[in-house]
Amino acid sequence: MNNGGQPFSQFDRVVVPVLGFVAASVLFLLMLLTCADVIGRYFFLRPIFGAFEITESLLAALIFAGLPLVTLRNEHVTVDVFDPIAPDWVLRIQHIIACALGFVATSYLAYRLWLRAIVLDAGGETTGQLKYKLAYLAYSMSFLMALTAISLLVIMFRKPQRSVPGEGPGA
Repeated sequence: MNNGGQPFSQFDRVVVPVLGFVAASVLFLLMLLTCADVIGRYFFLRPIFGAFEITESLLAALIFAGLPLVTLRNEHVTVDVFDPIAPDWVLRIQHIIACALGFVATSYLAYRLWLRAIVLDAGGETTGQLKYKLAYLAYSMSFLMALTAISLLVIMFRKPQRSVPGEGPGA
């Protein structure tokens, strides 16, 4: 990803490698956990205690760590029927509106996740088997969702990418 000439490119140079490492590490841990659990379950009749809860938490962490990455790389699923024929000024307005709406939505979700984390923390909610606090996961999800909202603000100031049939990856 080369954003050297893009506004706020320093943000990418800090956030993308860190979140990329976090996401890759979580995915690697998921792979190790699944392999160890399957081997323990079917060959030694001893599954890993709490593997389901750990998998749930790691999947949530992976998804929420991936959101800012996908946003900064502009790799969301998009419908671009009119991109090849729309004038540049229309594409720019559409880009700004989409980023602004996405920012509002993800900011609200981050806020609601934070409120939920506070409730979970106050109630002392824990997982069923391992008894770790669910508030920690909710706080991290809220933080990563807020980072996604900030990422949407960052890309709002960048030039929108025009999708042209027959060009780009997979063409």
